[in-house]
Amino acid sequence: MQRRHLLTAASAAAASIAMPSAWAQSAGYPNRPIKVIVPFPAGISPDVIARLVGDKLSQALGQPVVIDNRPGAGGMIGSEAGSTSAADGYTLFYSVKAVHAIAPNVYQKPQFNPVRDFKAVTQLLLVPHVLTASPNTPYNNMKELVEFAKRNPGKIDFASLGVGSHPHVAMEAWAQRLGIKLNHVPYKTNPSPDVMSGVISLSIEGSASAIPLIKAGKVKGLAISGAERIASLPDVPTMTEFGSTLDVNGQIGSSWHGIFAPRGTPDDIIAKLNTEIVKIVKMPEIQSRMRDLGLTPTGTSAEALATVAASDYAFWGKIVKDFDIKVE
Repeated sequence: MQRRHLLTAASAAAASIAMPSAWAQSAGYPNRPIKVIVPFPAGISPDVIARLVGDKLSQALGQPVVIDNRPGAGGMIGSEAGSTSAADGYTLFYSVKAVHAIAPNVYQKPQFNPVRDFKAVTQLLLVPHVLTASPNTPYNNMKELVEFAKRNPGKIDFASLGVGSHPHVAMEAWAQRLGIKLNHVPYKTNPSPDVMSGVISLSIEGSASAIPLIKAGKVKGLAISGAERIASLPDVPTMTEFGSTLDVNGQIGSSWHGIFAPRGTPDDIIAKLNTEIVKIVKMPEIQSRMRDLGLTPTGTSAEALATVAASDYAFWGKIVKDFDIKVE
């Protein structure tokens, strides 16, 4: 009997020694500032939302939440920084579909794998995109665009944010499904001014920037990605209203924003962050602000975001390979 007690005590001691240090660290989490790496410059939609959520998260956790903008290389610079950060819950990564699922498939030698090197925390929102056209184009809807493009193959230019960007690969995928040929013009800066002036005929804009341009008559809205029309653009139909298989559930045209942590971050920290951030996303003031920008707030489980991110990574990997899109 005494021997059994000794064995039990020894086993308990060994278990406490073998307990990962990360578990011990997470017990008082957080006790210092948290950094959120955003792979975009200040002032654009992901940065705006990151700061909006970060301010509320700081209040909820009682620690500063600092936004660290790391733009460049289609989000790859910020992604690499996020993936190699300490897995202790004090560095988070704000990602979007293009950065997490498209860029790693386009760049030839990525230094990280988004499915392997990140743990999902929560999806924040969905972003519909709008296919916009210059005001002087001879088409006002998808039917007229397709008819014009078929009569004039390769004579319609479309702008993107660069080779391998979401607007680039999404437009290529739509053009293939529509049976039309378009001419891609990659930009290093925002192409909207050239679309407004008529230098370029088409572009794909995120809802937050497209809505004011369309309402002001500076561009035409031809179609919206995703399953639903945008409330503030009630007269602009969805892409699937023109063709039911063009953009099922927005997988081609829409995006998502989500919070991730480096691989190895303790599960209890992930759970705590998920709980607090989902509460923030569900706040009426946050919901209202997001919807004003044409965004659809979500706030999901970590598992749900992990599933979506892995599925999109595989989906876009095939499309990028089919179109042989590469960035050295």
